[in-house]
Amino acid sequence: MNADRWNRVDELLDAVLDSPPAERERILSEKANGDEDLIREVRSLLRAQIGADAFLETSAIRVAARNLADDDTVASKAFLWNKTFGTFRVEKLLGAGGMGEVYLAQDEKLERKVALKILPAEYISSDDRVRRFQLEARSVSILNHPNIVTVYDVGTVDGLSYIATEYVEGKTVRELIGSDLTVSDVLTIVMQACEALSIAHAAGIIHRDIKPENIMVRPDGYVKILDFGLVKLSGESPPTITTLAQTAKGIIIGTPAYMSPEQVADEKVDHRTDLWSIGIVLYELLTGVNPYKRETRQATFHAILSLDPPPASSINPEVPSALDHILEKALEKDADLSYQNASDLRSDLKRIKRIFDSSDSNHASSRPMGTAAASFRSRRPMYFFGSTAVLILLLIPAWFYFLPGTTPVADAPDWSLAQNVQLTDAAGTEFYPSLSPDGKSYVYAAESNGHYDIFFERIGGKNPRNLTEGSLSDDTQPVFSPDGERIAFRSDRHSGGIFVMGASGENPRRVADFGFHPSWSPDGKAIVVSTHFQHTPQVRYPSALWIIDLESGDKRLLIEGFAVQPAWSPAGHLIAYWFTESGGRRDIAVVSPNGGEPIVLTDAGNTNWNPVWSPDGTHLYFASDRGGSMAFWRVAIDERSGKTLSPPEIVSTPANFNRHLSFSRDNKRMIYVQTTNQSNLKSVGFNSDTGKPIGEPVWITQGDRELHLPELSPDGTTYAARLITRTQEDIVLMNADGSNSRELTSDRFFDRYPRWSPDGRSLIFASDRSGKYEIWKIDADGSNLRQLTSTEDHAASIPAWGPDGLRISFDDAQQSYILNLTKSVTEQNWETLPHPGLGSYFRAWDWSSDGKKLIGYFEGGTDDGLAVYYFETKSYKRLNDLTRFPYWLPDDRRVIYSDGDRAFILDTESGRTTQIEELAKERIRHPRVSNDGTLLYYTYPSSESDIWLLDLTQP
Repeated sequence: MNADRWNRVDELLDAVLDSPPAERERILSEKANGDEDLIREVRSLLRAQIGADAFLETSAIRVAARNLADDDTVASKAFLWNKTFGTFRVEKLLGAGGMGEVYLAQDEKLERKVALKILPAEYISSDDRVRRFQLEARSVSILNHPNIVTVYDVGTVDGLSYIATEYVEGKTVRELIGSDLTVSDVLTIVMQACEALSIAHAAGIIHRDIKPENIMVRPDGYVKILDFGLVKLSGESPPTITTLAQTAKGIIIGTPAYMSPEQVADEKVDHRTDLWSIGIVLYELLTGVNPYKRETRQATFHAILSLDPPPASSINPEVPSALDHILEKALEKDADLSYQNASDLRSDLKRIKRIFDSSDSNHASSRPMGTAAASFRSRRPMYFFGSTAVLILLLIPAWFYFLPGTTPVADAPDWSLAQNVQLTDAAGTEFYPSLSPDGKSYVYAAESNGHYDIFFERIGGKNPRNLTEGSLSDDTQPVFSPDGERIAFRSDRHSGGIFVMGASGENPRRVADFGFHPSWSPDGKAIVVSTHFQHTPQVRYPSALWIIDLESGDKRLLIEGFAVQPAWSPAGHLIAYWFTESGGRRDIAVVSPNGGEPIVLTDAGNTNWNPVWSPDGTHLYFASDRGGSMAFWRVAIDERSGKTLSPPEIVSTPANFNRHLSFSRDNKRMIYVQTTNQSNLKSVGFNSDTGKPIGEPVWITQGDRELHLPELSPDGTTYAARLITRTQEDIVLMNADGSNSRELTSDRFFDRYPRWSPDGRSLIFASDRSGKYEIWKIDADGSNLRQLTSTEDHAASIPAWGPDGLRISFDDAQQSYILNLTKSVTEQNWETLPHPGLGSYFRAWDWSSDGKKLIGYFEGGTDDGLAVYYFETKSYKRLNDLTRFPYWLPDDRRVIYSDGDRAFILDTESGRTTQIEELAKERIRHPRVSNDGTLLYYTYPSSESDIWLLDLTQP
């Protein structure tokens, strides 16, 4: 074949490979202009290319992230669709390639979503392909790092090999290129990728296909390296690239524009090839331009081997020259002169980021970089990053340190370098861990024989010891004293309160007859507590902080309002806590133990909670949803004044929901809880007259979702429910059989408590979309959204619709009201329900069908419990001690509610309560009965909380 002919074949092959699989034949025919010999040649090379590396380049995570499959492929290959495969219930095909298919599936055993990759049956006899399949699974499964995709399982079912991996949601770096990323954002992404590569390289694993498509950024900002399908094990004398692709000799595995010079030259490859590729990703993120990509593979390879790209700052003036120097080294063609390990590259990037983030005079890192290289060139640069500017930036930390009246920002541990170790793995919930000061043991609360006990366990041990075994009440929230000799905890024994016992569980004594979330003073002589508890930041309850003197027993009120979960600083100057504002926001504040005006520290995210001081008092850690998921953040702080010294920065952990952290005294170990919550709908036939279910419960929904407070429409055709996600809460609708799920609201706001109108045409709900919670109304088709209430000092919530459709009830966390819907917002004249007394207020929950009564509960006082309000007499009848979510049955006499995941029916006239024994094995929350009394429906919750350790003591 002459050179011109080969160039034509090569050019056409590039065009076909860059096209979607379903379009390749059409593009080939169009561009070949009827040249059948040319078409045959390209088809031959295309088959060889696919045979060599299609399977390797089609990993579960990449396919799931990009949804590569076209409609024709889906239709022809979805042989597992809607079937059960081992312990997996297959939901849909995500994508398919020549050597594998990827499905979205539900792991029924562990109740989680997975990306399930299947090796097709027709290839099962190929030893080479099976070996590659196993290599992909084995190489990734030995890695344990939050920035690397997790392999859950690998095995064979009915002769088919599979890999089950975590299903990663988010955006690939490819999708983020050209978006409003800042320089600081880019550095954060690439630094996390370097962390993952550092771990992989230490394990002898080389990725060899690092590119924007293989780096995923989750909604919380967490980075995941995807697709180790091109991996080779450097410690096992692996095959060369050519021999690994022996089905098509001469075809090089990888993505041309991101290959290192060694890959292009088909030379021996080591871990430094990944560092070259990550350098290209960094360059492309900063500029929007790949420095080597050309129109053909030959031209691309020539550029990689022979050409030097222009400095990134010449394309994007906002890139400092210090980053040009880093990129120059990362893209050095002589591997011996480039970066030798990922840790060094990450360290250099971190130095640049630290200078950016700590400098008040430089705002470029927080300004979006733009959308394309053209916009970079057309935009007037605001700062010049020449060598002099870089020198100034490098001097800023020292200048800031010695500036009179300033406090230097102390260094904090780099937890991304820590080993992440799972300490507990029992089914259910283990929470409230507290590390001993020496970091060698910990205590925590876990369920035992129907109640919660406190357990002691050594780090690395496997034999937890029950410290409260003799108690039949719930014992939770343990915390070691500063000297490690005592444990304070909350107990419900003897009417409840705060107790202190020895570190081995001896001599428990009550020190206060109230309180939650105890925190020790540094000298161990006092404890600060809150009067209410929340293990997750949900409902807003009144709560005060009190200081208890352990020697005298004296108690002193520190702060009133809605303060929860106090934490005493190591030097004793401040107490941190979180509180709920009237608009529903949850923020962190600090206050002096002597009282005074609190200082609010947080100003982002809807939920900031769980504050914990670093052992040296230089940083305050807290949980926040500001990045999307409930992650840990920290802020540098002056422990005396409460002044923050740095912007909040995220502390990387693998989970989407984190809480309850604790530190060792040397600040080298951090213990915390990872939590996964799910809640789906179930239903069962029901006889309203007898209060008995009919038949067996069936699932309405299943999967990785969290649905709350469902309500069936009056005609029995459509469910409305509150869908809780990491960043927002929305109202969803679905058919009665769970099909056709659709979001009635879908935005960044928190929409809660949906209730159908009596005619089924619209819904009301509570939402913070106006800046604080108000009652809103929306038609069932998603149109005509409008605000119904406009409160002044408080937030409106918990709406319920009267049976006439003209009135609704709602409350503002202090008072319940009746609103006449025939009047406009400006004409509102609310009817105020009377206070029941004893410090409580009545929270109305559901109207009787005749409109004469409300079922609800007293809250906030000494007489809390379920109660009925009678409109005619304007009086209440207290029913029991519970504050749950009660709903009327069709007879307007009995109500149904849940307690302890069990369903009960309460007769409001006789006071008799009966458990629905037939459903004793079900986990039931929010039970409801349809208007005709023939269907009982409810949410079935599941939660898994385990304790994990970040350990910096191990090399």
